Amino acid sequence: MSNLFGELKRRNVFRVGAAYVVAAWLVLQVLDLVLENIGAPVWIMQLALAIIALGFPIVLAFAWAFELTPEGVKRERNVDRSRSITAQTGHRLDRLIMVILVIAVGLLLADRFLSQSGNGDPDQTTASSDPAPNTSRRSIAVLPFVNRSNTADDVFFVDGIHDDILTHLAKISALKVISRTSVMQYRDTQKSMRQIGDELDVATVMEGSVQRAGDRVRINVQLIDANTDEHLWAEIYDRALTASNIFDIQTEMAKAIAGELRANLTSDEEMRLAQKPTENLEAYEAYLLGRQRMATRVVQGIAEAKSWFLRAINLDPNFALAYVGVSDTIQLQVDYGGLSPAVVAREAKPYIDKALELDPDAGEAHISLASMYEYAGDYDAAEEAYLRGLELAPNYAQGHMWYGLFLHFIRGQTPESLARFQRAAVHDPLYVINLGNVSTGLRATGKDDEARATLQRMRDIDPRHPRTYQFIGYDLWTVQDRLDLAHEAMSKAQALDPDEPLMRVEMAQLFMDLNDDQAAGCWLDRASALNPDASVMIDERAIFSALQGDRDSAIDYARRSQEEVYGQFWKHFTMAIVKGYLLEDGQPQEALELYRESFPKLFDDAALSINRANFGAAVDVADILLAMNQRQRAHELLAAVEAYIRDIPRLGEFGQMITDVRIATLRGDSQLALDLLQQAVDDGWRFRWRYYLDINNVLEPLRSLPKFDAAYRQIADDMAAQLQRIRASETLETACTHDIA
Repeated sequence: MSNLFGELKRRNVFRVGAAYVVAAWLVLQVLDLVLENIGAPVWIMQLALAIIALGFPIVLAFAWAFELTPEGVKRERNVDRSRSITAQTGHRLDRLIMVILVIAVGLLLADRFLSQSGNGDPDQTTASSDPAPNTSRRSIAVLPFVNRSNTADDVFFVDGIHDDILTHLAKISALKVISRTSVMQYRDTQKSMRQIGDELDVATVMEGSVQRAGDRVRINVQLIDANTDEHLWAEIYDRALTASNIFDIQTEMAKAIAGELRANLTSDEEMRLAQKPTENLEAYEAYLLGRQRMATRVVQGIAEAKSWFLRAINLDPNFALAYVGVSDTIQLQVDYGGLSPAVVAREAKPYIDKALELDPDAGEAHISLASMYEYAGDYDAAEEAYLRGLELAPNYAQGHMWYGLFLHFIRGQTPESLARFQRAAVHDPLYVINLGNVSTGLRATGKDDEARATLQRMRDIDPRHPRTYQFIGYDLWTVQDRLDLAHEAMSKAQALDPDEPLMRVEMAQLFMDLNDDQAAGCWLDRASALNPDASVMIDERAIFSALQGDRDSAIDYARRSQEEVYGQFWKHFTMAIVKGYLLEDGQPQEALELYRESFPKLFDDAALSINRANFGAAVDVADILLAMNQRQRAHELLAAVEAYIRDIPRLGEFGQMITDVRIATLRGDSQLALDLLQQAVDDGWRFRWRYYLDINNVLEPLRSLPKFDAAYRQIADDMAAQLQRIRASETLETACTHDIA
């Protein structure tokens, strides 16, 4: 044996084998890259693997039987041992192996760098009006499964299996996975695979069916190339119906798909795929029902979802994702029910703590934790948790959406938030709420035409969702100066989700802009009837009270809003009401402390940062500083805001509105301020016009001037005409009187 080993070594058989393996690996890597880019079928790669495998023993046999000599290749038995150059050949092979290894390492590093910079790191996503098509082979849409069971009652179970397979696939960072709310649009579709692939921007589509019969389940799936309609992979899973088997099937399926799409799994992803969230089938079914109801994003659906999640916990107290579900339904009640953010954070905390105790690597749990921190006011911890959650669940559309809302409302980072909204829409392109947020981000960056096209797409996708009409109403109201049409759209939204206080509060706000305080008060009362403590109502109550001259109520509501209203951008409206009263009473220091607590970065010379969330507050701080005779600091703030708003559109709920008018007024240039005000009026600015022109103290020096009165009259006449059109079209259902509950 030792002689054989020595002879193999002398004839360089080991070196030839090593060189062949390294060279073959390099060839396969290059081939894989080329085939993926040209969309070649999988069998070509499989054929290459087979040829290389067959070639390995042939090469070894050749190395044993033949030898390289100065005269060329000869049979080994015909070579004089005294003249053999196998040692020199071995050294050359060593150098060849080293060169191939260097090339291989370089290729690996280049591939890693390009994949991260191109599409791997969510933080590198750039803001654009529409994510550029970048259909990768590693992209998949899983169509709703067909229910092959004997009873229609199994539909929810089949949908749940489908939903959880998507969840498993979403854990694989190398894959682009379309979320459930988008693929559900294709239930019973007659569209071709190519059409579905084009609409969802994916290269592959999976379809399947589920049959539950007694104590067994049969799942039949097939993966199809969306471009060629070629069947890439198919499998039938026939198992006993247990929760453990269901999760085993989902794990096997996810790994098989990842392998077919050449999406490499990290060790952490392998571990997360293997985890079984519950062994209780009944708890699993309750959880699936909760997920489906929560996706409706209406008040009643969210309440039902919470009940199902709690039932799942009752059946399995160690079911981590069920605790995440409860936490999410509680937190959604800020927007869908009007609960105070502070109360929501407090109520959600024990559930999210338990979820993370049970499964510290659940990406969904970290996203829920981030949202809880956000509502509790711990913004740095929130951002850290958002990024950790998206690292663990890179395809989690809700995670990208919630992080985008955080960047928009809290950080004031509009381009970054738009990029997150667009990323959520990539993973869930047919979910109207994702599209609505994209439209908001586009409008905030002045891309009104693209925002409007996105709104039309929302209407085409789901003309029965209340948020469709809510977002359309915002655009008509805040950009197009068509409050009459906005009223029509928002009436539809209110009718589709009648239990939502926010809808009624927004109708009150609309009527304040229409200069009809009687109707505004009626809608506020209607909102109170649903939830007397709704946080979404507090800031509007403060503004409404100030418009009525009720100073005490205005101050009371305004101070409450600092604790209970979500988002710094909105807080400066009510804070300015208190500030105006304090300056009127000769208490500028108290006013300054009010802003120092809520907007500390405006007081940090080393880290002064003007952004979308604080530019309005910065003008008010400058107003206070001028009252305290700190003129240099005040004018530095005004200059910083002026530079910032140059890139912000005037119109829109997040536009600069008449910030430029307020800056000119504080600088004492009344003529410029009036010219800018008239320009704003002519441009169609109407959103919150009474707040600024009637009660904002900064504009007080302008109110006695004829040009100010002329601009005021122009808006008031426009509002009167639009209100008349609304009155002519109102019905008993859309009108609000105090005689109607």
